[in-house]
Amino acid sequence: MRISVRFLGLLTAMAAGCVSYEARPLELETFASKWRETRLDAEPITGYLSRLSSLKATGAAGGFDPDDGLSLAEAEAVALFFNPQLRRIRAEANVPLASAREAGWWPDPQIQASILGFANRGRSGGFGFEPGRTTGINANGFERTPAGFRQRSGGEFIDNPLIVNVGLNLTLPLSGRLAVAQDLAWSEYNAAWRRIAVREWQLLTELRSAWLAWSVTAERLALSREYAARLEKASDASNRLASVGELKSTDARVLGIELAQQRAAIQQLEIQRTQQRLALLATMGLSPDAPFEFKPDVFLPIVDLEPAEQEAALLTRHPQVLAARADYEAAEQALRLEIRKQYPDLNIGPTYTLEEGFSRVGGAFGLALPLWNRNRQAIAEAMAARDAARVRAEATVQTVMADLARARTNAALAAQRLDLITDTLAPLVDRQIAETQTLLDLGEIEVLVLREALRASLDTKLDLLEATLDRATAANQLEQMLMPRWVTMATLRDSEN
Repeated sequence: MRISVRFLGLLTAMAAGCVSYEARPLELETFASKWRETRLDAEPITGYLSRLSSLKATGAAGGFDPDDGLSLAEAEAVALFFNPQLRRIRAEANVPLASAREAGWWPDPQIQASILGFANRGRSGGFGFEPGRTTGINANGFERTPAGFRQRSGGEFIDNPLIVNVGLNLTLPLSGRLAVAQDLAWSEYNAAWRRIAVREWQLLTELRSAWLAWSVTAERLALSREYAARLEKASDASNRLASVGELKSTDARVLGIELAQQRAAIQQLEIQRTQQRLALLATMGLSPDAPFEFKPDVFLPIVDLEPAEQEAALLTRHPQVLAARADYEAAEQALRLEIRKQYPDLNIGPTYTLEEGFSRVGGAFGLALPLWNRNRQAIAEAMAARDAARVRAEATVQTVMADLARARTNAALAAQRLDLITDTLAPLVDRQIAETQTLLDLGEIEVLVLREALRASLDTKLDLLEATLDRATAANQLEQMLMPRWVTMATLRDSEN
């Protein structure tokens, strides 16, 4: 009885150390309500902001203050903090993190027990129960036979007809697979965070390009409004000349038509700018009706690496290459683990036997013999997976090197186009505008010449703006490939924990 109580107490203590289940409702309605009321908490976002390499370039080194409008650097910090895809994959990366933290534990010991009884009691030649009785008198007094089971054909009494076997089984990991399993878990976690770094890199590249496009749209809108104001002024002047008969009404109407068309174009640009703003808010993970203003920023990233250094930088810094290296390392560790599984672990433990009232104490051990199976299937699959990871890594290098060549070409062509517009086309248009304005001041107006001059001025400025956008976008992509800017893995782990 005392042994049973102790055993039950041991089981109760072990059960108390187990994790209990706790339900956690999803409550999406509550999340949606809170999301619309998102406030940009300055303290954690500033932590992200201070880790971005674009602080000096974008003028955000003074700190995080969304009340005066979001700069690009501040928007990057907000996006890294609130972007829904980043939040999702970071949460998913906690799965391999939890696995890595708990990997390497020894298997729990196992208790094995069996109880055997006599199945043929009462049959001929079996065992029968004999009550205790007095069998005689000797010098010591009455001789009494105790109650118990006795073989019917005669023989000794057996007080306990049961056979009880109890053993404790411990696994000794002689193969070393637990340490390798721990290495595999951490390599899978590293690969998961490398994929997050790739997504961060893509996010910052996309955000900067979208910010450039939104800023250029704002500038294009300003130029179009300026052009419309000049058209309106010229149209009023032509209408006055037409009213006194110095200009045909049909010629005066040309400027009015151009003005109406330009106002429609301005409305379209306003719609485009609104859509771009909504896209920026979605990228940053903010509500569509978030009351934050953006600061336009048309910038030109500078890549200060020589062409000979760019390929080496690509292979050592590009996030996709680093992620491919991490995936290959995880495949290596997986193969290493499967190979270790060939070798057996030792199962050992004490045993206790109670047989017909007699106790026996001993030990038992077990060892698998790697003769036929030897984990052949899993090893073959792991080898094939490692080969596939190698090919994926090589394909990634091919892709990013092709992307580098394309980015170089785009940057060079955009620079040539910008120089052509600046050095050749812009001076001609400026001279045409100056001469037309002189004629207008003298009262000599040629409607078609005036319209074409004003239109050429707008188109040239828009072309100049578009070329600037193309060059800045190409430079941004080139910078992100060779000098990627994203929060380091160690920093992200600290922020999440």
